Amino acid sequence: MEQFLQALLIVLSPEGLGTLVGGVVAGILVGAAPGLTSTIAIGLLIPFTFALSKYAAFTLLLGIYCGSMYGGSIPAILMNLPGTPAAAVTALDGYPMTRAGKPGYALTVSVVSSAMGGLFSASVLIFLSVPLSVVATAFAGPEYFALCLFAIAVVFAASSKSILKAIIATGAGLLVATIGIDPIAPYPRFTFDVPVLMIGVPEVPATIGLFCVAEGFRLLFDPARGQAVSHAVRSSFRDVIPIIKSLWRTILRSSVIGTIIGILPGTGAMMAAFISYGEAKRSSKNPEEFGTGCPEGIAAAQSADNAVTGGALIPMLTLGIPGDVNTLMLLGAMLVHGLIPGPALFHEESTLVYVIFMTMVLANLIFLVIGMRFAPLVAKVTQADQRYIVPVILILAITGPAISAGHVYYFWISIAFGIIGYVMEKGGYPVMAMAMAIVLGPIIEKSLRSALMLPEDTLAIFFSRPISAVFIVLAIAVVILGVYREIRARRATAAAAAQA
Repeated sequence: MEQFLQALLIVLSPEGLGTLVGGVVAGILVGAAPGLTSTIAIGLLIPFTFALSKYAAFTLLLGIYCGSMYGGSIPAILMNLPGTPAAAVTALDGYPMTRAGKPGYALTVSVVSSAMGGLFSASVLIFLSVPLSVVATAFAGPEYFALCLFAIAVVFAASSKSILKAIIATGAGLLVATIGIDPIAPYPRFTFDVPVLMIGVPEVPATIGLFCVAEGFRLLFDPARGQAVSHAVRSSFRDVIPIIKSLWRTILRSSVIGTIIGILPGTGAMMAAFISYGEAKRSSKNPEEFGTGCPEGIAAAQSADNAVTGGALIPMLTLGIPGDVNTLMLLGAMLVHGLIPGPALFHEESTLVYVIFMTMVLANLIFLVIGMRFAPLVAKVTQADQRYIVPVILILAITGPAISAGHVYYFWISIAFGIIGYVMEKGGYPVMAMAMAIVLGPIIEKSLRSALMLPEDTLAIFFSRPISAVFIVLAIAVVILGVYREIRARRATAAAAAQA
């Protein structure tokens, strides 16, 4: 109790609140800028935390972490420009709601769902850190491969009306993911003697290109798409309770999925958002509304996205295993400040642990207040003249990843994948499927090959282990269900055409 009260005084002190609010605001701004990520912001700020106490350092860094997960949804909803790769799932329903004249409501659903998902995962972090850390240790190569296979299957079923086009897009993404250095044996693949290709195809410029740069091209060639929408924008705290009442099942289910995905090292928010979106669509009474401006779609993506934050901290604090790239940076910050994560941390630095717990709770409440208060102002971006929007979109989306990485190669990757994304949408191929495959491709390959290097080096290993077997069965079931729905939809369309 003494450590708890001490931590409370630290967090509520002027220094603690100042760094936390500053971190959340900075995180929202970073998340809203295409090409910039919380990982970059955390990495750049770690040297500056030398001048801060260890408590202020982590309130600042965790504020950025939580704020950026929500911030990516703002441009995704308003302009179909995901600020972060995971926010691309939010754009599937967020942008259609904006085009329908309801950007304020879409932003409200986003911030409420984000806060609820973050608070859920923070609660799990506080009360179940040590027991749930065991889950992370139960996953090896077979389990990760099966989980990624399940995620890919969800892409097949949810990202396109044509399973064949989804398979082609996913296959193209997996092929792109093989470019570069072999993850097991350090040997260059598909580099064609071009040295820069040994870097591979980084996921940030590729996904930003597929969504943001491609959207800029679409606005250039389809002026009607970018015309300002006239509407009255409002956002009130009175909307919070009705939103929670109508969407609580979706938020709770997606928060659980996001927390579990966050606990598993090396997965990430994009997988959590897409699996939650697919599950919400599968269990919805009106699945045909998804992709047309459905609040459930926004709630599913955002609550899962933000639930990853607390989940990813569980293996980092209890086992010293980072759950994602952001927690890898936070782990580095802990080492810089002379802190060793693990079971001993909870005894030797109990005050810091409580500070981290409180920071995660308060950060979500702070961006909820900020998001609600500034939603009407931010939503007015949609009313800006397209002549000013398009250049800003293209400049940020193309140069953002290159500036953050310090390499002109990222500049060309953003342009190339912008063209690819534009052509794919024109041809009816799901861009999301390709993006998901690029992100998951390295995990799938490494997990498959490491699994086959185990003593039981046959494909039977994936069915002899319960967790991997369950995920593979679920993947097969999802694909079969997707094919069945496509066949039924085509038959219904043919029957309607015959009657006409």
